[in-house]
Amino acid sequence: MATNNKYDRQLRLWGAKGQKALGETTVILIRASAAGTETLKNLVLPGVGRIIVLDDVSSSQNISDSNFFVPSTPLKPRAQVALELLQELNPDVSGSFEHVNSLADYDYQSLFANTVNPLVVAADLEYPLMMHVSKIAGAKNIPLIVVHSYGLMGSLRLQSPPIPVIDPKPDNTTPDLRLVTPFQALEDYCNAVDLEALDDKEHGHVPYPVILHQLAKKWKQGHDGKLPSNFKEKEEFRVSIKNAARKVDMEVNFMEAVDNSYLAYTERTVDKDHIKNLLEKASGKFAVMLQALLEFLESHNGAAPLHGALPDMTASTQAYVQLQTQYREKAKIDVEELLSYCSDSPEITEEDVQCLAQNAATLDLVKVRSLADEFENSPTADIVEGLESATFDPYEVAEHTPLLWYCGLRACHNFYQQYGRYPGTCVDKDWQKDVSLLQACISKIVNDLQLGQSDLLQQTILSSDNKFAEELTRYANAEIHTIASIIGGVASQEAVKLITGQYIPINNTYIFNGIASVGGVYEV
Repeated sequence: MATNNKYDRQLRLWGAKGQKALGETTVILIRASAAGTETLKNLVLPGVGRIIVLDDVSSSQNISDSNFFVPSTPLKPRAQVALELLQELNPDVSGSFEHVNSLADYDYQSLFANTVNPLVVAADLEYPLMMHVSKIAGAKNIPLIVVHSYGLMGSLRLQSPPIPVIDPKPDNTTPDLRLVTPFQALEDYCNAVDLEALDDKEHGHVPYPVILHQLAKKWKQGHDGKLPSNFKEKEEFRVSIKNAARKVDMEVNFMEAVDNSYLAYTERTVDKDHIKNLLEKASGKFAVMLQALLEFLESHNGAAPLHGALPDMTASTQAYVQLQTQYREKAKIDVEELLSYCSDSPEITEEDVQCLAQNAATLDLVKVRSLADEFENSPTADIVEGLESATFDPYEVAEHTPLLWYCGLRACHNFYQQYGRYPGTCVDKDWQKDVSLLQACISKIVNDLQLGQSDLLQQTILSSDNKFAEELTRYANAEIHTIASIIGGVASQEAVKLITGQYIPINNTYIFNGIASVGGVYEV
């Protein structure tokens, strides 16, 4: 599947390794709601290996108004209809469905234990069931994504074992050229280039790393062997690059050297203490590779493995390929040394080590708080500080700030805890009587989060007009498919991050405000 041409575009994003991981994953959807089916749709299309749909609605009749993905079919359970239509999108994806009388009484222990490489998507579950599923998934170290489409609001909550960040794919990275401490092959190559002997065409096509190396070497000769260290010296070094050009306005390679002059006196470093801290928290393959990285740093006086990639630059084809070869060969040697430190762990491949080497400066470990901890315990000081900081930067219309609606959605779950239903879903249809009850829940949640003194919250969600409570009560836990589709899109994106081990996942909650079409990520 990883080499199938229909996946060509996404292979450019996460590669064959990521596609293979996707194809080996089973996604379990608990409740085929609009948000749940939208999430699954966005995982079926890129080729997840298998899907399991678990639902308790016996007929999809009369629910198509809130879930465009499930047409009205009176003779089929919703789980079956959802599975059939999802599989039409990608025949490569296998799947099964199970209709149950009650999701609350289902044996999730057995399902999770008997599923290979599971990832669970819990969609629009009632508070007690959501907590039940999250505790089982947490005990088995299974990643869980909880999605909820609630009127014009949507939420996503990620729960997972600690997530190694090995391949974050940052938008902007500093080239690892090693000009401050060049390796021998690079030193020899740069020294072999005689700038004075080149004709004008060749002079204008010398790779800028060679220019920087030679001019930095010349600079050190006149400055007691030291590189530029302050603003004045750095400006003087930039001027020396311009002066070395024959026609600086015409020689693009020298202009590139000026723009990248900082690379002559700075280079990528790895914080050894940070790696040690990660190692204390890590486990499995990640821990083994971190230990290998520490051994490498020790044996190379703190120098990290070479990345090996050369950025685009103005140069002749021959010069660029020759320079690129120097970097690639050295990077290959570093990877082989790193791999030798992992010899007792045959499951670690050369590709794994190469990825670690290329991203040694950005390694991290995301520790995600469990739902049980969030709902049943007080927030930590760091979490409170983060939430307080968010209140100082509200949306341009303060009441649209997603954090306020997070408090409101938490209050709706608290309402369910107390009354066994969501606000506005009363039998007698007199929904307005729930407004004051929900407002009391909002006050409790705000106080639990230690945000009661926030000016933003006092002027909005805690104000006497009960505007937020009235809006949320009016929703009556209704599904709106357009909101569900946005939440499903974000949820599937986070699922791909977890499955492929690439990019940086959210930590840990995403709130979408459909009134203003704005979202926010909060650690809660």
